[in-house]
Amino acid sequence: MNQNTPIKLTESPRDAQQGLSYIISPEKRAAYINALMKVGFDVIDFGSFVSPKAVPQMADQDKVLALVDKSESKTKLMAIAGNLRGGLEAATHQKLDIIGFPYSISETFLQKNINSDHEKALKTIDDLLEICKDNNKTLRIFMSMAYGNPYGDPWSIGLLEEHIEILAEKGIHTITLADTIGIADSSQISEVYNALLHKFPDHEFGLHIHTRPNEWHQKLESAWNAGCRWYEGVINGIGGCPMTGYELVGNLNTMKLIDFLEEKIANHHLSKEHIIKAIETGY
Repeated sequence: MNQNTPIKLTESPRDAQQGLSYIISPEKRAAYINALMKVGFDVIDFGSFVSPKAVPQMADQDKVLALVDKSESKTKLMAIAGNLRGGLEAATHQKLDIIGFPYSISETFLQKNINSDHEKALKTIDDLLEICKDNNKTLRIFMSMAYGNPYGDPWSIGLLEEHIEILAEKGIHTITLADTIGIADSSQISEVYNALLHKFPDHEFGLHIHTRPNEWHQKLESAWNAGCRWYEGVINGIGGCPMTGYELVGNLNTMKLIDFLEEKIANHHLSKEHIIKAIETGY
């Protein structure tokens, strides 16, 4: 990835909705996705195929997808699957383009998030790769806790590189680096991206940060200067990961991201008019 790499943008209503204290109907979730499909995002991370007992806000994805209209949009749809069962269910849906898997170098987080460990998670990735191959889907890896963790598990850039090397050997070259609980500072983001983009020049590394309102700009600036050109946000900035056991810090606000890209005179290919309409649709 270099300075001339085209910008790619992901909108993540899933990450906004999964931590809400109430449940949104499938009809309202689908209406919001349909509004977002007109904005121009490269990917919409719309939901997850997980147990409704664990995340009730993500139930009834089959009903949601039945109501989603992709006919006039180039935007791809992604959903998260944390195990083989979820991957098999996700793969049955023709409208779904990408299956996302939440990996991490933190085994504590893997246990909290998907009841797994490294060995089991890597086996699940192998299974999901086969499922994607057989069903014309793409597998995308979310590297959760990419900048450290609060659990005392080992973390270093070298260890991060080791795990990415394992994924690369499996043919995975698209990875989202997630600051799952908002602990990364701008210098750490810079160090991580500079190291990884140097070691893995043919990879795509997306930026997914949970951040407080006064911290987002310097974090984006560091990622941008290091060469990151793929960003993930949420239009209203709410959300986070409810499985961490930590406060839902909030997502990068897509509107702030757009402001940042316009500061850089970067073509973000998003329609502000349709973003406003999506906000009015609400969820």
